[in-house]
Amino acid sequence: MNEYELPLVFFTVLCQWGIGGVIALTLYRLRPTSQMSVKQLKYLVLGLWLVEVVGSSLSLLHLGSPFGAYRAVLGLPHSWLSREVIAFILVNISLFLLLAACWLWPQKSAWITALGLVTSVVGIAAILVSAQIYYQMASHPLWHTPLTQLAFLSTALLLGFATLGIYLSCCGLPVTRTVRYGLLAGCLLLLATLTGRYQIAGASAQGIMLWWQLVGSMLVGGVLFAVLSLRPRLTPSMAVIAGAAMVSGEIVGRMLFYHSVMGQFPWF
Repeated sequence: MNEYELPLVFFTVLCQWGIGGVIALTLYRLRPTSQMSVKQLKYLVLGLWLVEVVGSSLSLLHLGSPFGAYRAVLGLPHSWLSREVIAFILVNISLFLLLAACWLWPQKSAWITALGLVTSVVGIAAILVSAQIYYQMASHPLWHTPLTQLAFLSTALLLGFATLGIYLSCCGLPVTRTVRYGLLAGCLLLLATLTGRYQIAGASAQGIMLWWQLVGSMLVGGVLFAVLSLRPRLTPSMAVIAGAAMVSGEIVGRMLFYHSVMGQFPWF
């Protein structure tokens, strides 16, 4: 299972999910029609923060010496890995401040919106820095392509907007066009990256795993977009099934991303 790099799979997917959720929530709150209550906002941001914290924590499992993780920042001037560490530290700090504002000063709407924008910008930068770690490896065409950056961004959009759409629907709130079309953008971006990726020699398409991603991420995402457009209230079981399918689809897709290179020998 080392060729799938599971700690990195869960780190990247979960952190991109949390960042995507903040992006979706921030864009939703910028519209004057947003109707989310203070309590609903608190628990949504708490959930996104937990996803981000769990994802960041799992990244330590990839290190040979987790207690020496602090040394990773020493290579900041020349190492994209060090820059990734700093970027996600900033993401976690910014998201924690957003969480604190939602729970302690919920009446400060402008503060919450500003922190949401800051977290979104820092989060997008962190995703691109993370993708650069793989893009810089020119000897691996499957990673050395702009599709790497697009794939990481598609995960953020797909899971982030799907989460907000499901949450709003389960709360009985209207799912705005911003949320629905954000989900659609994630689906289309994923389709574009997969189409481009499998034009590159050596792309790993391991039967059921590829189909799992196509069904879990693409098909369920498309169906969810259509269902949310009809504005029904999702039942808890429908919400859990749709959410689990999409998250698992992105996890399996990221496993294929790592396997396509880590399954080769030599790596470098």
